[in-house]
Amino acid sequence: MRVKLTIEYDGTNFNGWQFQPGLRTVQSELESAICKLTGVESRVTASGRTDAGVHAIGQVAHFDTQKDLGSKYVGALNYYLPPDIRVVDAENVSEEFHARFSAKNKTYVYVMYEAKVDSAILRNRAARVQELDVSAMNAAASVFVGKNDFAAFMSTGSETLTTVRTVTAASVKRDNGLIIFTVSADGFLYNMVRKMAAALIEVGKGKMDTTILKTLLTPGATFTPVAPPQGLYLYKVEYK
Repeated sequence: MRVKLTIEYDGTNFNGWQFQPGLRTVQSELESAICKLTGVESRVTASGRTDAGVHAIGQVAHFDTQKDLGSKYVGALNYYLPPDIRVVDAENVSEEFHARFSAKNKTYVYVMYEAKVDSAILRNRAARVQELDVSAMNAAASVFVGKNDFAAFMSTGSETLTTVRTVTAASVKRDNGLIIFTVSADGFLYNMVRKMAAALIEVGKGKMDTTILKTLLTPGATFTPVAPPQGLYLYKVEYK
């Protein structure tokens, strides 16, 4: 049977999601916990990879097993998992379900705080920035909404058939002293959200405006900056 997991994790001490020999990853910790519980090695497939230092509130993954525990997988797996990974939901699903290919929409949030020095509390949870014009950033974020070519917002090192994605929502707001960029789309390119955040930070500094931002969505455009990983959270994955 196939089991769908919803997982949250603090990415600070992980070398990303994907298994890498000799390195601590989220995938390897989950597969180890499943093996300890079921006595059988199982491959865990996620909705998408996250890089070192990136967090998740609503990562989704699936694995196949003969052991039917249903929702009891939550407590059972958490018993074997380290405290910086938690399974928050588990359910049996159809074998047609695929954590990556069945996903219809994903939402990420990018969290920032304004400070002159690194915060002891926030340094691994958010990106430090200088004072920003959040109103200008929010207005500029609307440029991303719609079906566009985001080639300029993809880092090298990824194979993809197309760089066109449809962004369904994008906004920036202040919330309890933090600046939060939220973006939803039918899919994301490698480092796309972190590059979008970097561009909006430039807007907030007054170094870029919406006109320039629009040119980055045209063929042949390039944009180099990538915002730090610790501000990024995979917030939610939506399915049919």
